[in-house]
Amino acid sequence: MPEPAPRPAVRARVFCLPYAGGSSLAYRSWPDLGPGVEAVALDYPGRMMRPDEPLVDSVPGLVAALTDELAPFWDTPFVLCGSSLGSLVAFELARAAERAGHRPEAVVLCACAAPGRLPRRAPVTDLPDAEFLAAVTERYDGAIGELSDDPQALELVLPGLRADIRAFERYAARTDPPGTIAADVIAFAGQQDRSTRFGEVAAWRARTTGDFQVRSVPGGHFFVARQPDQVAGEIRARLGRAHPVAAS
Repeated sequence: MPEPAPRPAVRARVFCLPYAGGSSLAYRSWPDLGPGVEAVALDYPGRMMRPDEPLVDSVPGLVAALTDELAPFWDTPFVLCGSSLGSLVAFELARAAERAGHRPEAVVLCACAAPGRLPRRAPVTDLPDAEFLAAVTERYDGAIGELSDDPQALELVLPGLRADIRAFERYAARTDPPGTIAADVIAFAGQQDRSTRFGEVAAWRARTTGDFQVRSVPGGHFFVARQPDQVAGEIRARLGRAHPVAAS
C-alpha cells in the first residue's frame, strides 16, 4: 500500500471561541482554512471536553482559564476568532497575549458590539427558567427556547448558558474602558442579527491601533456556525497572504 501523504507542518492556528451557551461544536462545519492551518475550537470550563471543571461566569475568569491552555502555542502565528460572548473573550485573550509579547496575526470578532456600545439591558440570569429562556430566545432569535420542551437537554445546557449570559452582562456593565490591542481586527455583523447593529460592531475600530475592517454578512446572530464561509474565507485569505505555502 502507498504511504499516506504526510500532514503539512502547522504554520498557523486559529483559536475559535463560542457564543453564550455554545461549545466547540459551533465550528464543526467550518471549511478547511488552508494547508498547515489548524483550527482549534475551544470549550469553556464545564462544557463538552471540560465537563469536570467548574463553570466560570465572568470574562476575566474565562480568559484566565484559557490563557494557561493557549499560551504555550503563542509562539506559532495565530488568529483569535470569537462569536458574541466569544468575541469579548477573544479580544481580552489578545490583550493577554500581547502583554506576554505575542501579537495575534488578527483578531476576528463576530456578532458582537464593541465595548462601550454593548447593550445594557436588565439582567436576566436570575429569572426563573422559563422566563430566562424566553428572554434569551427573544434577544438572540435562537433555538434555545425549544429546550423548555426537553427537560434532559435543559438540565445539561441551562447552567452553562446562565454562566455565559452572566459573564456577558457583567462585561457590558463595566464603566472602565478596556484598552486597545495592536493586532489587526476584522469585525463581522450579521445582516439579519436583531441583537447587534452594524454601527455597534463597527465601533470596534476604537479598540485597535492596528488595521481595522468591518464586514456585513448574511445571517442572524449565529452566522459563524450556520453560514461560516465568509468568515472562514477571510481568515484563509489573510493567512495565505501572510504565510504562503512554500513551493515543493
